[in-house]
Amino acid sequence: MMPDAMPLTREPTVRLPGRALLAVAAVVTVGILPAFLVGGLGVQLQREFGFGPAVLGLGAAGFFAVAALSSRLMGWLSERIGAVPAMRLAAVGSAVCSSGIAASRHVGWLLVMTWLAGLPNALGQPASNLLISQCVPPNRRATAFGIKQSAIPASTLLAGLAVPAVALTFSWRWAFAGAALVGLCAAVFAPARVVVHGERATSAETGIAPPGRDVLLLIALAAGFASAAANSLGSFVTTTGVHVGFGPGAAGMVLAVGSVAGLCMRLTMGVLADRRNPNPVGVIVLLLSVGSAGFVLMAFPLPAAFLVGAVVAFGAGWAWPGLLNFAVAGLYPGRVASATSVSQTGVYIGGSCGPLLFGVLAARAGLAEAWSAAGFVALLAALALWVVRRRTAARRAH
Repeated sequence: MMPDAMPLTREPTVRLPGRALLAVAAVVTVGILPAFLVGGLGVQLQREFGFGPAVLGLGAAGFFAVAALSSRLMGWLSERIGAVPAMRLAAVGSAVCSSGIAASRHVGWLLVMTWLAGLPNALGQPASNLLISQCVPPNRRATAFGIKQSAIPASTLLAGLAVPAVALTFSWRWAFAGAALVGLCAAVFAPARVVVHGERATSAETGIAPPGRDVLLLIALAAGFASAAANSLGSFVTTTGVHVGFGPGAAGMVLAVGSVAGLCMRLTMGVLADRRNPNPVGVIVLLLSVGSAGFVLMAFPLPAAFLVGAVVAFGAGWAWPGLLNFAVAGLYPGRVASATSVSQTGVYIGGSCGPLLFGVLAARAGLAEAWSAAGFVALLAALALWVVRRRTAARRAH
């Protein structure tokens, strides 16, 4: 654990508080895992309950809609009871919801439990951000946010591996039972206390006024577009993989490989942001532009093109969340919590609308058209953030 008095200068020998970050990663992983397990095991669930792509999208949409509606309340609760108790409560809540999904006997119960899982997810996110702001030195927070956001592709990785390792060997229900067990372990593993470090410099200390609310709303809009495109990956990669010619087990492995690419990119982007200090908004614009090409490749009915497209879409089109949190915190250093809650609301709304609209479009027009639309939406997100970069650069220049 770090000493109590830590200078705010950039010091290359500073180490990250390991147990706290492992707890953050575990809580965020189990928080999002129910939604992505439903998507990763979509083939098995559709076979047992007899529903189509639109219902599969409705499950993910409801999850993120509940998270969006409860996000501000869960942020208040995190501040009220503290980071660690909130993280433990979130992990236990996710375990309960995963257990409920495992016990589902009809599609209505499956959807309700998937939607309710959005509540502990909405609690785990601000609680984890609060813990990072408390125990991670400012010159290592980009890496910490990268580790935290790597929990999302870790969830899709687990969902992909669950297909050949659990669902095809035993039953899809055992995958959700395993998720419940992981949630309980995450609650136990959370650290009892943290060492508090200072916050980043305020705008008065840096001499640069934060951008206006219009810029923050534009960031939230971009986050919504980017999330709408990216969250369709966790819900529809396996079903599309089967459609283009992969077997169910191989389609699950495509999801796993893409998730590894996304996980590695999020970690890499965080480390580079701490070491090289680039403009994080500009980096996100580049990532989303490249990622949009991956979505388009996934529209081709060829297994090789789909595999390459999935890796590019995961690795570039879904590598931005940690950098986005880091960028918003840097633009609004005096009100990090409120500013990131606005951008996170955009993420949740996009995560809710994206899979639902993707499922409807896939059912009516086809999966190829749905993936092409996802690529276009990712480009819209890149364009919005390009405008943000221009406006913030002009403000700093003046």
